[in-house]
Amino acid sequence: MEVTTLIRVGDWVSGTSSLDEKFIGFVESTNNGGGLKVWVTQCDLESTVGTSIDAVLAKVKKLPDSSPETPDELRDLIELALMTHDQEWFQELSAKLSKPAFNTTPGKPFVGYNHTVTNPITNRLKN
Repeated sequence: MEVTTLIRVGDWVSGTSSLDEKFIGFVESTNNGGGLKVWVTQCDLESTVGTSIDAVLAKVKKLPDSSPETPDELRDLIELALMTHDQEWFQELSAKLSKPAFNTTPGKPFVGYNHTVTNPITNRLKN
């Protein structure tokens, strides 16, 4: 018996596109016919990275959920939130970065993002 995993908007997936590109990215939208729109973050065709592609549900696999474990991983996700103009996700990640749990180097001052959203960041989110 095959177990089907429900794939939703925002889920991270890996798979093969209709043009036979192997990719990793997150789901931007779905349709009732099994089609997905995926924002590509890694791909064997470099020019596809940073773009949206069409994929079919039968050719993608949901990646396991994970949480960033280091400040660098969190900063990478913050950069992705900026690139995708997702202000809510940016604010959520920035709040996590300011928590003491991410200051893992004893005796070293924590260096994080400025949590006051300045005009350059705001402009980046709105573009």
